[in-house]
Amino acid sequence: MLRVPLTDWGLRDYGLDPLVWDGEAGCEHVWGDMPIVSSGNNRRQIPHGDGRKQDSYDEKRVPYPDQGAAIGGNFCQRCGAWRGSLGLEPTPELYIQHLIQIFREVRRVLRDDGTLWVNIGDSYAGSWGNYHPNSPPGKHGQRLKNTARWNRPAYGDQTFLPPTANVIGLKPKDLVGTPWMLAFALRADGWWLRSDIIWCLSGGAWVYVKVQKGIRVCMVRELMRLDPATVQLWNGTKWVQMLGISKNRRSGDELEITLRSGERIACTPTHKWPTSRGLLAASELVPGDVLKTAALPEPEACRDCAIDDDAAWFAGLYIAEGSRSGHTIQIAGHKKEEARWQRLQRVARKFGGYITRTVEGNSMNIRMYGKVLFALLDELVSGHVAKDKCFSPIVWNYSNGFLAAMVDGYLAGDGHWDEKNKRWQLGFTRNYNLERDLRCACARLGYTLALKLAAVPYNGALSKTFRGELRKERSGHWNERDMGEVVSIGRAKCREVYDLGVAEEPHLFALASGILTHNSKPNPMPESVTDRPTKAHEYVFLLTKSARYHYDADAVREPHTDPNRIPGNKSCFYYDRDPKYSGGRKMRPTDEQSFHPIGRNKRTVWTVATEPYPEAHFAVYPRELIRPCIRAGTSERGCCPECGAPWERVVEKKRRTDGRENIGIRHGSGYAVARLDHRGKAPSGLLVDAKTIGWRPTCSCEAGGPIPCIILDPFAGTSTTGVVAIEEGCNYIGIEPSEKYAELSRARLERAVREHQPRLL
Repeated sequence: MLRVPLTDWGLRDYGLDPLVWDGEAGCEHVWGDMPIVSSGNNRRQIPHGDGRKQDSYDEKRVPYPDQGAAIGGNFCQRCGAWRGSLGLEPTPELYIQHLIQIFREVRRVLRDDGTLWVNIGDSYAGSWGNYHPNSPPGKHGQRLKNTARWNRPAYGDQTFLPPTANVIGLKPKDLVGTPWMLAFALRADGWWLRSDIIWCLSGGAWVYVKVQKGIRVCMVRELMRLDPATVQLWNGTKWVQMLGISKNRRSGDELEITLRSGERIACTPTHKWPTSRGLLAASELVPGDVLKTAALPEPEACRDCAIDDDAAWFAGLYIAEGSRSGHTIQIAGHKKEEARWQRLQRVARKFGGYITRTVEGNSMNIRMYGKVLFALLDELVSGHVAKDKCFSPIVWNYSNGFLAAMVDGYLAGDGHWDEKNKRWQLGFTRNYNLERDLRCACARLGYTLALKLAAVPYNGALSKTFRGELRKERSGHWNERDMGEVVSIGRAKCREVYDLGVAEEPHLFALASGILTHNSKPNPMPESVTDRPTKAHEYVFLLTKSARYHYDADAVREPHTDPNRIPGNKSCFYYDRDPKYSGGRKMRPTDEQSFHPIGRNKRTVWTVATEPYPEAHFAVYPRELIRPCIRAGTSERGCCPECGAPWERVVEKKRRTDGRENIGIRHGSGYAVARLDHRGKAPSGLLVDAKTIGWRPTCSCEAGGPIPCIILDPFAGTSTTGVVAIEEGCNYIGIEPSEKYAELSRARLERAVREHQPRLL
């Protein structure tokens, strides 16, 4: 399998040495800014100053747009070759032509049953986002200054044509269409174009807001969907009206501010923060500055009515230690936690349930039953597992006393009381939802919270966690630091930045953690693009070298969204009502419904959250965008060590036949046909289960057991693809011409090897 990420055409100069593209072999190139274009097939001898003669076509030399500016490379005045770095071509057509040359070499080394996944972005003609020619250089690569890309007039208004490109006229504001230009060119060059996948972008910061449904902790991007007249934000002393919100694409110079509390905040360099030194732009902040904070208010009319602090404590404990199975609520603990057992008994009796426990060794497993107990958790808890369980949004409409009881319940599970230092020590699996809720709860209650990213050894690997402490009262020590203190400032990786406008001086509003931020634009302008939808996706193309190739659909199946297609549901069989039959229970033969018991086939729209990367690279994409490509394009079991053929799944299928089960085995994926006869009964042969029971080779070699598959990335960057390949048990080959990024890749891959201990060739 091969994975190729490509940045937009003409966005960055990464400082690489230029290469010579196209042209004639053996030509003694003479470089200039003007390309030459053949005007016919009449070959003639062109005399040169040194007396030599050279075959050439009739040609014309045409001016390059904006000759006074530096251009992206040079043209040979004799053979028409272009000298420059990939991505800096003066036209998208020339860029595509050079990519095709690279992919021909890729095709040469790719297996016949291999797959090629290409991620490439797009841009608009004549308006290049935030890549302004006067922007300063950054550590992610020099932005293009005064290039033809920035200054280029519409092609249709110029006589300029590159020597080897079939230029399609681009007018200002035209969408270039680079992804599809590449896809069609690859297809014409012999590749099979199998699928286009849309990658939707997501992300955002959390703020404390009051909306029509009450107080909420809300993502900034979600505010874009709301009428500003229905939204209020807390300015530290009162609720103020939000006047509007605008979104802009990142410029590449955004900053990430890390506070002593462990909170990480991304913003533009010009965004202002109220600090101990006054109102400062983010670019003016230095470690040691203290951002101002505010206590968040409780609701004016709290929901506390039918449920009390015991219910809140129970919900908090469940977030830390609980799980559900059928009609049972399970709470894990230690046999010495007798106080917990006593209080849970009281909670169960109060809300009409019952409770049992089992003590084995040092463990005490508690089981609780009752409809009201389940209803309490449905009201107060969101999420299902340790990585996503958190406070329900409705919790913020309860009183501070209720919220304090819920935090106490959580501390009773995940906290360790340090009597000497009067603090709760915390440690829990990497759950960003819970981190957000604990910060917001502490801002409401006046507690001091410090949570930082960490990793701890677990089952032979490093498990990502949060570690920190919670103090209900300040220690009063002379050296005590403010949790709003800035400890470091680095580069942020956000994809969009938002500007919120709020009414009334001093134009402050609070984040969900209580940190105050400033907005001095009382009448914010709407998004700059008002004559087209905002672009919120990129393309990933799946291409293959041949018509038959390896694709593991079962490795990337998605859960069924239709409850009728979930095995075990009473209504998991489909039928069409047909008036020809009594009761309308006949399914017409042409209306067969097919579905797979373990999930539906992977769709072509993927919503993938962005992911921060602390080092200096401009185009780092999230790992979860790559993972399904690797899982679908390689065999989980591995490949033949002699010929490289992937191993395939052996799938067991169970079909119902007149009330009995008939077991059959086939290679590859199964499918189910849910079809009822006129009596409403399932016919024989209905597939009710399909599962992988083993693996087998797809070749006839007798070379022994499989070895890991190989992932090749010819545009490695910082080797995000390599990290995911290691996580998925594959070997990785990355090609990166930049020594700087190669060093970053090497260090990153070494960390991944230590954490995941893959099988290496």
